[in-house]
Amino acid sequence: MSRTGKSTVNSLVGLICSILSSILSFLLRGAFIRLLGLEYAGINSLFTDILKLLNLVDLGVSNAILVRLYRSCAHNDEEETELFLSTYRKICYFLATVITIGGLACTPFLKYLVKSQPTFPEPLWALFIIVLGNSFVAHAWCYTPALFTAKQERFIATLIQYLCLFLRHGLQLLLLFLYKNIYLYLLVPIFTTALRFGISALVSKRRYHIRYSSPKRLPPEKRKELVKDVGSLSVYKLCRTLDATVDTMLISRFVSVAVTGIYGSIAMIFNALDELLGVFNDGMIASIGDLHALGKSESLKRVFYQSFHLNYLLFGISAVTLVPFVSDFVKLWIGHTLSDTCIYVIIVNFVIYGFGMNVATFRNAIGIFQKGWLRPAFTAGFNLLFSITLVIKIGLLGTLLGTTIARCLTLVWYDPYLVCRHGFGAKPYQYYLRYIVYFVFLAITSSLLLLLRRTLPPMNTILAAISHGLLYLGCGSSLLLFLGMCFSEQKEIFFRFKGMLNRRRRSL
Repeated sequence: MSRTGKSTVNSLVGLICSILSSILSFLLRGAFIRLLGLEYAGINSLFTDILKLLNLVDLGVSNAILVRLYRSCAHNDEEETELFLSTYRKICYFLATVITIGGLACTPFLKYLVKSQPTFPEPLWALFIIVLGNSFVAHAWCYTPALFTAKQERFIATLIQYLCLFLRHGLQLLLLFLYKNIYLYLLVPIFTTALRFGISALVSKRRYHIRYSSPKRLPPEKRKELVKDVGSLSVYKLCRTLDATVDTMLISRFVSVAVTGIYGSIAMIFNALDELLGVFNDGMIASIGDLHALGKSESLKRVFYQSFHLNYLLFGISAVTLVPFVSDFVKLWIGHTLSDTCIYVIIVNFVIYGFGMNVATFRNAIGIFQKGWLRPAFTAGFNLLFSITLVIKIGLLGTLLGTTIARCLTLVWYDPYLVCRHGFGAKPYQYYLRYIVYFVFLAITSSLLLLLRRTLPPMNTILAAISHGLLYLGCGSSLLLFLGMCFSEQKEIFFRFKGMLNRRRRSL
């Protein structure tokens, strides 16, 4: 199968699974809030972000190992592949232990992370330890799906992941309705996570006949290079995690746990879309790594701008659809919502993140780790500075604006510069110009859809939500596709998919 074919299969499988998972997640979140309350939801969101901070001990090892696996698999070097897998396995066991010890050390301080103590009877430390147990299992065995990605067959790992996720959501929904017990709800993920990685290990060994253990050790020069990459990636991961979690932490500390629950529910929509749309970028990562390993710079540049335009279509259509839709939908879904201004800022942050997703994919696949390693530190520093200052002055809106300002000052322009300059030796001006034009297109389309919203009846039923959403989606996507025709990449994307479909039809 060609690189395009493998990328497409990986993306399509991920897309279908992600859509089904998102539907179940929305049902589960709605049932969770209505049966257990906003405070449980807020605490669950807070615990999730605390674990994201603990996960920093990974220090980017996964990305550094994967880049080397792309190279060894591209050159069919089984001995080196086994060596890196063995190294990765040992590192995962060590990191899982460190995360567990760090989490246990955090438990006495949980009460200081909320503005006022929740009214539910369960102690915070007991709930957190259960969530921590799932994190231990996830990190101890997360090496098992790595080979699927390196072999450009990520769809296998995706199928296993989502089948276990569907089982998890189904069991949690059932237990919520039967018992309304938070302990049972939190214990289910430990079982399904262990099941996922156990199946991944079994399938991987039988499919590739490669061991996860090797009697040899990495040569000193390779260990030294790996340590350098991990050192650079650790700064990226540390600061990206701080950037992603600071909003929830500040809302919990300076606003309220209940508002944290509402924000967490809205963030869940955008996280689901990030995951859903991110499968297109994830599906390409191994092919990008393979192109770079073979030294095809022109092909890399062409694919880079095609993937950027694809992100404009995917994230742009999602954003302009959500601008007039998401506030009414959240009110219908959980009975609470935030102000339109806060939601618009969340959508801007979502677009900035989405536009940067293909840049991050190329940077990770190519292995640009040591250059620009301080950029995330500036992003996180600006985010903390502006968010804390503004949340004290204007509340919830302030912390959201702090994230926007920090990303515009750093992430928006610097990472594309690194990829263009060091990935395929080009200047980034073309990227910057496209970025501005894409945002102008989104602003025009969003304004027109907001005018359309005023002419429609209230969205107070599920049927009305579906009809409004389809109308916004149809109008928004039509206009963005029309405006996007002025870029040659849109035609190239359509031709690429058309050619792939024709080849598939002939093969059948």
